[in-house]
Amino acid sequence: MDLKGILNNFKALGFTEYEGKVYLSLLGHNPSSAYNISQNSGVPHSRVYDITRRLIKKKYVVSQGTNPELYSPIGPEELIGTLKRDNARLTGELQKQLESINFEPDFDPVWNLSGPKEAIEVSLELIESAQKEIYIGLWDKDLKIFKDALHKRHNDGVKVYILIYGSMELDFGNVFYHSVTNIEDVKTNGTTLDLVIDSKACVTGNLGGAKKDQVVWTKNKGLVKSIEGYLIHDFFISEIGKKFGNEIDKAFGHNLAKLRKKYKH
Repeated sequence: MDLKGILNNFKALGFTEYEGKVYLSLLGHNPSSAYNISQNSGVPHSRVYDITRRLIKKKYVVSQGTNPELYSPIGPEELIGTLKRDNARLTGELQKQLESINFEPDFDPVWNLSGPKEAIEVSLELIESAQKEIYIGLWDKDLKIFKDALHKRHNDGVKVYILIYGSMELDFGNVFYHSVTNIEDVKTNGTTLDLVIDSKACVTGNLGGAKKDQVVWTKNKGLVKSIEGYLIHDFFISEIGKKFGNEIDKAFGHNLAKLRKKYKH
C-alpha cells in the first residue's frame, strides 16, 4: 500500500494527515478504541479523541459504546461518494460567488501541457464545457479517443465540426476530410491536434512522435481566433475539393502537390 500517496490525496481533499491516518487505521481494524487507533496509526493517543470527533462530525466515522468508546469507518465507496458530493456542492457555491465579482483579466497566458495524457485530459474537459460549438482537427487514431465525447456533445445540441486526417467515417456532426500527407513529419513530431471551443479557448500542437510533444492551451483571443480561422479554412478547402476535385488536381496536382512544392510544405 502506498501510504504516502494515499495520505497526500487525503490532504489534497481537505483531510489533515492525522485524520487520514486514523481513517486508514480504522479500515484495517474496526471497531477500535482510541488506544488501539493510536497503536495502529501512530497518531498520539492525546490527539485521537479530537480527531475522531472531527471525523464523526464529517460523517466519515461512527462511534458506539462508552467504556470504551469504539469507532468504525464508513466504507471507501461511501467515503468517495460523500467527498464527490461535498466537493461538487462547494465548487458550485464558489462558482456562483466568484461570478458575482466583476473580473477583467489583463492577460491570457498560453500554457504548455506536460504530455499527450494531459493534452487529451484538457481537451476532453473543454469539449465537455462547450455550450455552442466545437471545432476540432485530428488524425484517425486520435479521433478514437475523442469520438464518444464529441458524439455526446452533438446529442446535447452543441454544433460539432470535425476535420479528419484520414478516412474514419462518422454518423454525427459536420465532418470534413483532409488529405493525408507529410507522413514522415508525423512520425517525427507526432499527430497534430487543434481544438477550439465556443471561440473562447483552444488546444493546439503535436502529440509527440520521435520528438517530444509540443501542445499548448489558452484563452488568448488572438491565438484562439487564429486556430479557429485555420480550421475553418481547411473546412473550406475540403468542401471545394469535393466539388472541384478533378479540376483542382489538373491545376495544382494531386493533394495540391505543386503548391506544396512551391511553398515547401
